[in-house]
Amino acid sequence: MKDVESEKKKLILNRGLVQEKIGTTPKTEKVNNAVFEWLKESEKLIEDEENLKTRTEAEIPDYDCSFAVVQWVLCSNHEMRYGMYNEMLKKMKVLNTNSEPEPFSTTIPALEYFSSGYFVSFEPMKEASDRLIVALQDNNCSIIGLYGKRGSGKTKLVKIVGEKAKYLNIFDVILFANVSKNPNAMRIQDEIADSLNLKFKRNTEVARARTISSELESIGRVLVILDDVQEKIELEDIGIPNDGSNGCKVLLTTRRQRECGLMDCQSQIPLGPLSNDEAWVLLKKYSGIEDEPSSDILNVAHQIVFECEMLPGTIKEVGSSLKSKPVVEWKVSLDNLRHPMARWQIFISFRGKDTRYSFTGFLYDALCQGGFKTFMDDGGGLHNGDQISPSLYNAIEASRLSIVVLSENYASSSWCLDELAKILECKQLKNQLVWPIFYKVQPSDIRDLKNNYGVSMTNHEQELGSDSERLQKWRSALSEVSGLSGQTYKTDGCVVYTFIY
Repeated sequence: MKDVESEKKKLILNRGLVQEKIGTTPKTEKVNNAVFEWLKESEKLIEDEENLKTRTEAEIPDYDCSFAVVQWVLCSNHEMRYGMYNEMLKKMKVLNTNSEPEPFSTTIPALEYFSSGYFVSFEPMKEASDRLIVALQDNNCSIIGLYGKRGSGKTKLVKIVGEKAKYLNIFDVILFANVSKNPNAMRIQDEIADSLNLKFKRNTEVARARTISSELESIGRVLVILDDVQEKIELEDIGIPNDGSNGCKVLLTTRRQRECGLMDCQSQIPLGPLSNDEAWVLLKKYSGIEDEPSSDILNVAHQIVFECEMLPGTIKEVGSSLKSKPVVEWKVSLDNLRHPMARWQIFISFRGKDTRYSFTGFLYDALCQGGFKTFMDDGGGLHNGDQISPSLYNAIEASRLSIVVLSENYASSSWCLDELAKILECKQLKNQLVWPIFYKVQPSDIRDLKNNYGVSMTNHEQELGSDSERLQKWRSALSEVSGLSGQTYKTDGCVVYTFIY
């Protein structure tokens, strides 16, 4: 038994070394399952020995006396237990001999490995994927949100990340359900139930939610992916725990960060557009064109990449439609991207940092609920440096009414001022309507360039020069908009109701 005690001490030491090595394993590598099996066996054997030792000490008056132990062993009633000690000794020696399984870890495959179809893990995908995996392993994160523009590749990425999380043994089961606009709890429940081969005994929404909740609890480590969330949904109404209990986590995708906030996501991760070079590689893949200097298509193709706003989903759709097509069809496609059909009734111009998640966000939601087709830049992809994308200009031209939310810091943004100049140009040339909302500012502040508006224009003048044509357009636009009939509001509450109703 003393030999068992000595071998156990070695095993405890080796267990600590293995645990330390696991902690220092690079994130790019996966610790092999054999290592965790070794740990599991070691911990069980140490626990079994401790339990057996406790029972033995209770039966031997002087456990530390070798003579007393020998007397106990010679007693026929204890031969079986002595055999158990010998068996433990053998197992401990084997585990100590094999305390460093080889290979200890293996390199985690690239994202492409987890995709069922063609996929290139460009830099935005890699960055978002790494952040998602960290969040999925964080015990403080039960709801994680991935947000990005339509066509940014969110759906593809979360499916791949789900497979990777399963490979890394973070989850046992991955479930996927599409939410989309006007979510229906029972339809989402059906998608989850189909994945689990689950049958509902009662067909009420509440009963179905209880059935799903009970099933998820029995599974343990499960990841529920909810794709294309466009408004707040109650997870408990579907049957999904929202507190991370029982190892269940939720990963959702949405087009705007605002929905991540509404869903109480503890981690909110953006998926940005591709770089110009990455977008070009993708277009060549789907369209089949080559970098031939003599090709008439190349110049048009580069412009198409820009108009697609570097979004992989949009590039795939456009590129695939143009495969093996003549240059004339490429030009038609480019023209369609630049001049989409007039699909917006209202365009909202605003300073994002001031009002995106408060006044303007509420206004946008109210307009949409009121049946108005409303365009609001969702915070990325429509600006290139200090220049506005042609797609944003197209949206202004395609709108019947522009609402300009003139907040305190509106004039500090060159993007906002360019938008305003374009809006007033369309007012003159296309007879479009313009509705200014003076949000926590007075029209005189804008007309006379006082307070923040004066400071902002002075800063622009220092950067561009007093003779800048662009600066003069901005001054003229601010003067004109300050004289238009609009509304002045000091609080958020009444404007939405007043405007819609």
